[in-house]
Amino acid sequence: MDQEILSPLTGKPNTEKIGGVKSEEIISIYRKDYDGMDVSAYFAGIDEIKVMQCGDTHFMFYYPFSTEGDEAYYARMSQFEWYYNPQRWEHNKALTLIEKNEKVLEVGAGAGFFLKRLMDRNITAHGLELNGRAIKAAKEAGVDLVKEYIETYADAHRGEYDLVCSFQVLEHIAQPLSFLKAQVACLKPGGKLIIGVPNNDSYLRDNKMSNKVLNMPPHHVGLWTLASLSALQELLGIKLRGVYYEPLVDGNVDLYLWNKINDLFFDVRIFTRVIWKLKLHRLMTPVLKRFSDRIQGNSMLALFIRE
Repeated sequence: MDQEILSPLTGKPNTEKIGGVKSEEIISIYRKDYDGMDVSAYFAGIDEIKVMQCGDTHFMFYYPFSTEGDEAYYARMSQFEWYYNPQRWEHNKALTLIEKNEKVLEVGAGAGFFLKRLMDRNITAHGLELNGRAIKAAKEAGVDLVKEYIETYADAHRGEYDLVCSFQVLEHIAQPLSFLKAQVACLKPGGKLIIGVPNNDSYLRDNKMSNKVLNMPPHHVGLWTLASLSALQELLGIKLRGVYYEPLVDGNVDLYLWNKINDLFFDVRIFTRVIWKLKLHRLMTPVLKRFSDRIQGNSMLALFIRE
């Protein structure tokens, strides 16, 4: 047990190391696969990033916390066309959970894609975002966002919203408790909290492709599962009312197959590379697509009610 490392959720030292990743591996992948992007500054003086787990909540997190990405990092990432995807499963699902008469706040609204869909349905909605580049893109699309931390915003907007949501945001925050408390503070009693995060109970957990770095610092600093999301009930005074899983989408079929085939050959990657070179994996693609709704994809959505 690593007594000196406190859980970001409980503040207690009931944590243990369950894994680790070398900083140089992350740095080299960014340089090779992300247009020469240099992330070395986030790992200055750090040889290994530890993967820790909180014994009370099962929440997994990276340590040290200083490897968390900043606004400059996300401004650089947002230059990639694929980074802010306007068509997202979690947005479609969340729309089925929102009533027209509800007032909505989205935290970490990105380029405003979800808010625009709410506005088109005449739903009253506001959004917070810290990335200046994303705020500019949202404004060009007719969506005005506020550049403010939720902790500050909550002081002036307590109990104002019927529903507060965030999609693919929580995993980027090294100290998530104050962020979550502020979201709940903005809710009316009986209000709904919707949280969308990567599903680390899925194939993401053992991903061996180079894009695994997107589930590591400086991009992701927390690893959420159903168990850790469920633990928020006691911490925040909320009740879990539903959990929804993204099916395996077309864009992740190759990722899923690569890791499954790699596991089949006990991580001897030469076999996987040969299969890929001969394009034999494509023989399995139609079968996977047919049963994609039975495979948990890389995102999950949790619906909570404030007590």
